[in-house]
Amino acid sequence: MAVPDFNFDPQRAFEQVRRIAAEAPAHLAEGFGRVVRDVPPERLEQVMRSPARKPLLDGIFWQMPKQLASEQSIGVTTAIRWDITGRADGETDTYLLQVDNGRARTSKQTDGQPVAGAAGANLTITMDGVELLRLVSGNLDPMQAYFKGRIQLAGDIMVAAKMAQMFRMPGAGGSGETPPDAPNGPSAPNGPTTG
Repeated sequence: MAVPDFNFDPQRAFEQVRRIAAEAPAHLAEGFGRVVRDVPPERLEQVMRSPARKPLLDGIFWQMPKQLASEQSIGVTTAIRWDITGRADGETDTYLLQVDNGRARTSKQTDGQPVAGAAGANLTITMDGVELLRLVSGNLDPMQAYFKGRIQLAGDIMVAAKMAQMFRMPGAGGSGETPPDAPNGPSAPNGPTTG
């Protein structure tokens, strides 16, 4: 019995799978941006006061080093402390993002222990968890949020200005406050560390 020939080209199929895999992070970012944009603010608030907050924040900060535009951060050494407010217990989640000559890594506060290096951070960014979701999904213009008091900065304000050039922010499909015009580039291989 003859097997029908469906003109299957394994090389073409492999190339299509590679293309889909390469585009997946952009599709996920676009989908995340759309969800954050379309969910009512009170629902986002509920999520960020629920047990889902920790994995969401950990995921966001784990991805930050992967969004570093290495070529833009060559010669830059800085530490940025992120204090994320709005927890149900009134406490703050603290993360530290360290950039060192084209590489980045994050660490977080665990078991009430301070994040190693956070006291010497060049910049501290304080914002609510819901605002962070909007920021990283491309649904919040950081400058507008700063001037409206939704983001507080303490320390070297110039570090905040450099961040916009050093990090590729996923867009929200062109419908948020910030246009999705971030350049593509190599990712830093580091993930989060605990400290």
